[in-house]
Amino acid sequence: MTVVGGSGLPHDAGHRDALHHRDRLRRKITEQLKARIGEEDIIASGPEKRVRVPVSGTRSWRFILDRGSEEGVAQGDGDPGDVLGPPGDGPQRGEAGTEPGEELYEVWLDMDDIEELLFSELQLPRLKPKATADAQATEAVFDDIARKGPRIDKKETLRQNLVRNAKRGRARLGSIESGDVRYLSYRERPLPRHKAVVFLAMDVSGSMDVSRKRMARLFFYWCVQFLHRRYDQTEIVFVAHTTEAREVTEHEFFHRAESGGTRVSSAFELIDREQPDRYPESDWNVYVLHVSDGDNFTADNQRTLGLIARLAERCSLVGYLQVGESGFTTSRSLLPFFEEAAPVDGFVFAAAEDDRELWPALKRFFAKDSVEEAVR
Repeated sequence: MTVVGGSGLPHDAGHRDALHHRDRLRRKITEQLKARIGEEDIIASGPEKRVRVPVSGTRSWRFILDRGSEEGVAQGDGDPGDVLGPPGDGPQRGEAGTEPGEELYEVWLDMDDIEELLFSELQLPRLKPKATADAQATEAVFDDIARKGPRIDKKETLRQNLVRNAKRGRARLGSIESGDVRYLSYRERPLPRHKAVVFLAMDVSGSMDVSRKRMARLFFYWCVQFLHRRYDQTEIVFVAHTTEAREVTEHEFFHRAESGGTRVSSAFELIDREQPDRYPESDWNVYVLHVSDGDNFTADNQRTLGLIARLAERCSLVGYLQVGESGFTTSRSLLPFFEEAAPVDGFVFAAAEDDRELWPALKRFFAKDSVEEAVR
C-alpha cells in the first residue's frame, strides 16, 4: 500500500512557526503599549490618527555546524567554568563598536487596534446576567449538520462520499456528488446580557496637584474607553469630591479644576445614598472606583472604611487607587490605613506612583479571572 506523506515530518511547520512569530510580535507590541498608556500621542489620537510603536526584532537563533573546522565540540583551550567571549578587551569608551545592533521594526496602529490589544486582557469581575437586561442580541451557533445550509462541512462531506463509495465496492474518496454534500446548520441563541453601572469617583481637592490629577484622569480615561468598547449595557456615573461630593458630567469630570479640603467619605456617602434607588443590585452589577492622593483627615478614615464595607456587601467590586508619591504622614494617608485594617471582601486597593504603574492597577481592578489578580 502506498503511503503518501508518511515521512513523520510536520508538514505544517512553516505555518506553525508563522503563527508563533505573530503571537510573539503581538505580545511585544502589547507590552510596549502597556508602558506607554500615559503618552500624549496615544491618548490624544483620534479614530483617524495612527500611532507608531517600535518593536524589537524576534530572531529565531539556531546553531550551524562549521564543517571546515578541525576542532569539534568540547575541544580547544579552556577549562570548565571559564567565561567565554570574543578575544580582547572590547572597544574602549568613545570607539565605534563592532557588534550588530538590535533590530527594530515600526508598527503603525490606530486606536481600534490599540484598544483591542490592551482590553483583551481585561473584564469586569464578578459580572452576572441580570433579568432586566435587554435580550435582543443573539449569536449563531453552528452545532448541527444538514443537507442544506450556509456553510459546507468539508469533513462530513468527505465522510459521506467515502461511505457511498464503500457501499459500491470502492473504498476511496472521489467523484463527489450532490448527495454527499453536507452543511453546517445553525440556530440563534440569545446572549445573556450583563447590565452594569460603574461609579467613578475622583478626589479634586487642593492636595491633588497637577501631576496627581493628570494621573487620576489618565486612569479614568482608560476605564471609560474599556467600558464603552466592551460593554454596551453599562452606565457610568461620575463623582467629584473635596470635602463634599457631587455628581458631575463626563466633561466636568475630566476638565474642571477644583481646590479645597478633603473628606473622602463624602464620595462614598453620595454613592451609598444614590445607588440603591437608581441602580438596585437586583437589576444591576454595581462597581465603584475611587482615585485619590491618600490625603484625608484621620478621623474620617474609619468612616470611609465603614462605607466601603457597606457598599462591598452589595457591589461586585469596590476599588481604591492612590496616585503619586505619598508625602503625607502614615496616620493621614489612606493606603497604609487600608493595609493595616481587616480585609473587606470585594474591596481591592492599589498604588501608582507614575504612569508606568497605571496598567498594573487597571489589571488589578479589571482582572479577567478573579476579583484581584497578582500584579505582574
